[in-house]
Amino acid sequence: MLLLYVIVVVTLFLVIKRYKYLKQFRNFSGPPPLPIIGNYLFLKRNTKNIDIFNEFPAKYGKTAKIFTGLRLSLLTTDVKLLEVVMNSSNLRNKSDDYIMLLSRWLGDGLLISSDDKWRSRRKILTPAFHYKILEDFIEVFESRGKFLIDNLLKASSEDCVNVHTIVSLYTLDVICDTAMGTAVNVQCNPDHKYMEAIKMMQDIAVVRMIHPIYRTEWTYKYTNLYKTELEALETITSFSLGIIEKRRKFLESRHSDDEDECDEFGKRRKMTFMDILLKSTIDGKPLTNEEIRQEVDTFLFEGHDTTSAAISFTCYNLSKNPEVQKLAYEEICRVLPTDRAVTIEDLQNLKYLEMVIKESLRLYPSVPFHGRVVGKEFEYNGTKFPKDLMITINQYTLHRDPVEFPDPEKFDPLRFTADKQSKRHPLAYIPFSAGHRNCIGQKFAMLELKTAISKVIENFELLPVPGYKPLLISKITLTSENGICVKLKPRSC
Repeated sequence: MLLLYVIVVVTLFLVIKRYKYLKQFRNFSGPPPLPIIGNYLFLKRNTKNIDIFNEFPAKYGKTAKIFTGLRLSLLTTDVKLLEVVMNSSNLRNKSDDYIMLLSRWLGDGLLISSDDKWRSRRKILTPAFHYKILEDFIEVFESRGKFLIDNLLKASSEDCVNVHTIVSLYTLDVICDTAMGTAVNVQCNPDHKYMEAIKMMQDIAVVRMIHPIYRTEWTYKYTNLYKTELEALETITSFSLGIIEKRRKFLESRHSDDEDECDEFGKRRKMTFMDILLKSTIDGKPLTNEEIRQEVDTFLFEGHDTTSAAISFTCYNLSKNPEVQKLAYEEICRVLPTDRAVTIEDLQNLKYLEMVIKESLRLYPSVPFHGRVVGKEFEYNGTKFPKDLMITINQYTLHRDPVEFPDPEKFDPLRFTADKQSKRHPLAYIPFSAGHRNCIGQKFAMLELKTAISKVIENFELLPVPGYKPLLISKITLTSENGICVKLKPRSC
């Protein structure tokens, strides 16, 4: 009887809160919410959500209200509102969905940490992506790229190659070798348990987003899905802790704190993301193994999954646009050396390829939605935005604004000439987010993207697969339910 009373009181409170929100945000339109469940029926159509939300600006305006259960969220592509969201110190914290889906996995890592903890971690980790350090990693991008080409060559006899599966192994090898200082060679072991566990965590995230019973912790913990998550986390955690311990022993064996120490061949040793974590202190105290693990897991996931999606969708776009592919190939042949190792300057000189990558990230941003929580009430266009309100940036649709990007579905790298970029609102295109919480590794990512894609184009002509179109779905990052597929035709040179 008491339980029933509590349920009735809580439900009544939430219903009153919804009514208050409806009144407060009456100037904003949105799909009509159903009693109790709100707009969950929209969310359940997970393979259609990208397309559904893409239609929101035309139906409801640039900022729409949507209810997940009884809770209101705002879904926006309004660049003026984004100026507030991205730049305000009161809107730094990620949405509760990030916490719900990722907290057991990534803990208080840089992606989902907040306030002072986020600031202190960001300050520690920023030097890991300094130009001097990135310069050292080109050699790794190149050497791991040779395995990528070998694996693509093995698959090239197939009429339809899911490049995403193969590229994901490359990007995990790269992030482990560069940022973690540890070689794991997953390209030689495509059935690595870590990859399977990551995929499982992403699938669980989708299920939890669209089914109310899984969104509440106290009900979720009694489900089989929760047990599956714990098993996947055990695999991921063991993998991460193994990398940490291996690197710690290596650093202890060196008996040196000199970042410029040379190896036995006279080459300067590489300073890695992991080294910075192991040597750093906050308030005079070193980071614990668990704190290091959280950052390692954050960068292992973010550093390979978002990049593999970007590489794969760029390959897909090039296969559909042969004239663009031809120009990119000609630039690569002209710019990249054949008589010496590729340098960071060579990659930076691939100007057209960079525009190709940017245009691909416009159409297929690696993270299609960004969530922020209002930390302190503010007013925007006459409406008060209360504390704890969730604001979601619909980046996929933002990048398709026909005012900022005429003929938005057309693949046109020349949108990213310096002249055209200067005429757009700076927040109309944010593939690496923006403001305080922009992507710390975006320069690293662009160099890796250029290396991988140039290698692919050097070795293969990318052809479209007849009748194929990616079935887009957001699994934290943007991916495709039916793979990201092309036909690979080895170049005869």
